[in-house]
Amino acid sequence: MKHLIGPRAVWLALSLLLCPASGLAQEGAALLRAMEARVDAGRENAVHLLAPQTFRAAVERFDDAVRRWEDGREDARFRELLTEAEQRLEDAEGIAAAGRSQFEEPLAARSEARSAEAGTRARQAWESAEGELLEAGRRFERDDLDEARVRAARAADLYRRAARAGWRDRFLGAAIQARAAAMTAGASELAPATFAEGEALLASGEADIEMNRLEDGPGQAGEAALVAFTRAHRIAALSDSVRRREVLLERLVDEHEDDFARLAEAAGVTPQRNDTGETTSRLTGEIERIRADNARLEEELGNERARTSDLESRLASAEGRLIEFEQRFIGARDELLAVREREARLREVQGLFTASEGEVLLTGDRIVLRLHGLTFESSEAEISESLHPLLAKVQRVITTFPGAAVRIEGHTDAQGGARGNQALSQRRAIAVREHILSRVPIPSSRVEAVGLGEDRPIASNEIEEGRARNRRIEVVVTPPGG
Repeated sequence: MKHLIGPRAVWLALSLLLCPASGLAQEGAALLRAMEARVDAGRENAVHLLAPQTFRAAVERFDDAVRRWEDGREDARFRELLTEAEQRLEDAEGIAAAGRSQFEEPLAARSEARSAEAGTRARQAWESAEGELLEAGRRFERDDLDEARVRAARAADLYRRAARAGWRDRFLGAAIQARAAAMTAGASELAPATFAEGEALLASGEADIEMNRLEDGPGQAGEAALVAFTRAHRIAALSDSVRRREVLLERLVDEHEDDFARLAEAAGVTPQRNDTGETTSRLTGEIERIRADNARLEEELGNERARTSDLESRLASAEGRLIEFEQRFIGARDELLAVREREARLREVQGLFTASEGEVLLTGDRIVLRLHGLTFESSEAEISESLHPLLAKVQRVITTFPGAAVRIEGHTDAQGGARGNQALSQRRAIAVREHILSRVPIPSSRVEAVGLGEDRPIASNEIEEGRARNRRIEVVVTPPGG
């Protein structure tokens, strides 16, 4: 969906500066800028989510108007398109205004998620919530209020999850990364007290976010947890270096003699400044004893890790299967809903036409309206007023499938010359196309008219009844994705 923002806006500004436009061109550009501002305001106010189909119709007409302006066609149709876009946008704003009371909960949750910068910090969760609210808006536009409420409640829950994810990344993201680095360095075993302090602070921040206490709690907890995990990482790295003999214990003792003296005093050893060797020896022995205990504990921890790893692997496998089953269920449910919706629309379309007017066929995802009752005078392509009620039913079918492509096919019997029949069928198809475009708000680029003459008979041309069936108009409607 294109807008004047970006390259198109730059091109518009440069074209007006470098090539002074006529008053009419300047007026057209001003109208486009004003409409663009309204479209952007609609997006800012979530109109594109609460009334998506009507909003999309407005944007499509606006895009058509932009293309005509770029091609230098500031004609009556250009202004008609802008008028239609404005009307559709007003309709969308009206629908959105009516729906705000229905969607108050998800809209409030969406505002919170935007405050948490979920669109960038928790993009996947944000897009899932946006998609659910968009579907709720579609249901609301169709007056399917029960399903709209279900979708809206689901969207509210997804927005709240996205908000929590955004706040978590904002307040605790750095601490979480520091925790992962400390874990990799083995800090949970080599610096357990400091690591546990970081864990407690991180859990406190998580709880503050879960309870929506956002003013000071999670930010302070995140900063303190970052300090604790960073310190645990340093301690673990130093301990690992000593264990692997990359740093000699004697060197550490020499560099931190005062620190060891305080540790010795706390351990009940009273060192003298002139007997550092004896104190160092006693401390070294204590450290060696602790190291032996650590080696034994590491072996026990290794066994526990193996058992834990096995349990985690089983749990991950079970969770993976559960997610797969949930995804299959959601896919099957959505597919079933889509099938039911297509069937309901097809039944609705089939019920519009009498046997004398035509028949409705389903070919794959395409709907074919075979209109025997859409007749013309011999060798003529004028649409009489008596055919307007039948064409009104065709228009209703087209509007039932927003965004559909429409192909109008003209067919004749085999009487007369093949070239003349093809030309006549083409003129009749074009007449039907122009009639529909004048009454249905659909871009002309999505409506095609072709004349097939006598090439595709559906009955024998040897009898009058068969020739009457062959003289027909067929309207092929292909919904989006079909």
